[in-house]
Amino acid sequence: IELLVSLVILGFVVTIMSGAFFQVSQVVRIAERVNGQFQSQWVRSHVLTDLIGNLVLPPNIEQPFQGDSMGFEAYSLSLPQSDWGNVQQFRAKLENRQQGGMDLIVVVGDEKPVVIASWDIPIKLEYLAVDGSSQAMWPPFGKVTNEMPVGVVVRASSGEQLVQMVAPYFGARKMEPSNKNEMGKLFGVDLK
Repeated sequence: IELLVSLVILGFVVTIMSGAFFQVSQVVRIAERVNGQFQSQWVRSHVLTDLIGNLVLPPNIEQPFQGDSMGFEAYSLSLPQSDWGNVQQFRAKLENRQQGGMDLIVVVGDEKPVVIASWDIPIKLEYLAVDGSSQAMWPPFGKVTNEMPVGVVVRASSGEQLVQMVAPYFGARKMEPSNKNEMGKLFGVDLK
């Protein structure tokens, strides 16, 4: 009788433990799937934010930033193809994928293009002005400016107008004069 009672108790323990192991395996499987999606989302948002956050205004460049809904050209200190700190001109452009969705590709000179972000839906780029308005192109249509936008918005190009992300730019908005003569030219006076 004691042996039968022990076997019944052991059967209950095995049944309870097998259910717990099944639940743990389900939780681990779901966590791995979610973690994989989170990691790609995190990388996608931080690479673009890093690229925009490290834009620079090189001297003697009339338009340091130009962009439209499918890409932009600018100068940055942080590019995926090179070491940090080298000011290089680059082109970021959106391209359609064969499987659907879009990739954001960075091209530097003659180097091989690098995909820095991917979306499963069609997207477009917009540029934030100081007044908070979103512009479809930079410089805004009809304006001549050597200023930088305050950010790049990645937006769904479908009718919902969902914002996927905003990559802010906190650097200098326009080139400041560096010496007396340039300061004088700014005010129309020749200082020597």
